[in-house]
Amino acid sequence: MEGTITSHGCGMKRVLLSNEESESDLTQIAFTTLKKGEFVETHVHATMEECFLIRSGRIKLVVGSDIIVCFPGDFIRIPREKSHSLEALEESAFLTIGCAVE
Repeated sequence: MEGTITSHGCGMKRVLLSNEESESDLTQIAFTTLKKGEFVETHVHATMEECFLIRSGRIKLVVGSDIIVCFPGDFIRIPREKSHSLEALEESAFLTIGCAVE
């Protein structure tokens, strides 16, 4: 996949639509890939909610104190100010959608 490294320093993303290209509260839509074992550290978005649509692979998300294993077809919404991390349990691809809430 052509693209750039994610802002979290692992995986690759191809931005499909950025906030500069939209007049909505959208921050970004991107197609993201992670190799097995890649891990995004726990973090919080103060002014953005984030959604993931899993296309392939398996991803473990930790949202607050909840552990969620995601499979292809799963759609997960992370509210703003909610701590979360994710780990690719196998090579994975997913759509990431960010939306500003303030």
